Amino acid sequence: MGYQQAINAAKEQFGKLLEQQLERLEKIKSQREFIDYSTLDQIIIGIVGGDGIGPYITAEAQKVLEFILADQVKAGKVKF
Repeated sequence: MGYQQAINAAKEQFGKLLEQQLERLEKIKSQREFIDYSTLDQIIIGIVGGDGIGPYITAEAQKVLEFILADQVKAGKVKF
């Protein structure tokens, strides 16, 4: 398979993925019942590292989330 064929195949697969996700988004938006997280007393975020390099990546991702959500964590609105 040449480069152009590989690129076209990848674009086709990516297009299918985007279509699926957009359909999923429309279904979510059409649901009448959804959680308004801004009204919750506290949001608990569970983090699982997995295996292999997962724990290292997850630990760094948690640091990023803790930084971004520092004010909410300090206020007790978010907990890890």
